Amino acid sequence: MIQSTFQKIFALRTYSNILWILFLIIPFVKGYCQSTNSNNYFSPDNRLQFANYLYKDKDYLRAANEFKEYLKFNSNDTVQFRLSNSLFKIGRFTEASDNFKGLFFGSKLSEEARLMFFESNFFQSDFNSFRNLADQDVYLPQKYMKDIERLKFATYFFDNTTLPDENILLEPFPVSAQSQIAKFYIQKKFQLHKSPATAAILSALIPGAGKIYTGEIGDGITALVATALSAYLAYTNFKADHQFRGWLFTGLTAFFYGGNIYGSAASAQIYNARIRFDFDKEVKFYFEQRNYFLPQIDL
Repeated sequence: MIQSTFQKIFALRTYSNILWILFLIIPFVKGYCQSTNSNNYFSPDNRLQFANYLYKDKDYLRAANEFKEYLKFNSNDTVQFRLSNSLFKIGRFTEASDNFKGLFFGSKLSEEARLMFFESNFFQSDFNSFRNLADQDVYLPQKYMKDIERLKFATYFFDNTTLPDENILLEPFPVSAQSQIAKFYIQKKFQLHKSPATAAILSALIPGAGKIYTGEIGDGITALVATALSAYLAYTNFKADHQFRGWLFTGLTAFFYGGNIYGSAASAQIYNARIRFDFDKEVKFYFEQRNYFLPQIDL
């Protein structure tokens, strides 16, 4: 009986100790579980925090991937805009424009998304399609109508489309910029191109004249001297009855003469390409420095 009593006391004490141990352990287990949950780096909230950090750090490629993962679980207009803008920043303009479209209707960011949609299309460099899109008046943002109009008229400087009336083109731009843009307008409309046909004809009449016409004076004089000297040597050798040398220098003369005509035409084409390249570079730099007169949208 005494043994039974001791067994009961021992069991009671053991049970009591277990309760105390559980009482002490449960808070730690609970805290551990909460900590584990908060350290779930792939949870939507943590991915969003990481994406926003990357976005502010201008790591747009990785930010876009994290925003995409977050949007699989939650719908958020700001996140959708940041995803689209990240794609825009890394030059994936077609994908960016498609994503901006998703904010056109029922979103407080609709106007900004429409502006960025047009910017995305502009930077795809299909300027004729951009002008058609702007003229359709379907997706135009009321708040940024003037900005889209400026973009539309800026496209005329970047392709070979005939320029519209000068006053119409200049009207959307700030008064402070109209003087410089008017200079670009005149430069493009009256670019001093050299005619390849004229250069070839001039060199056919007087060897080297076509090169001088295109501004390559040294090459023109060299072509004239080489052709004239070769012709003179051919003439003197025939006169001295040196047939072989006469025909040799005749062949050289024909080579110099034909090469001079071809080279003059090519020189005119190179001249025109250089003029166009310098003009495009100057215009692009001017507009880029002013962000194409567009507002900065960065939410």
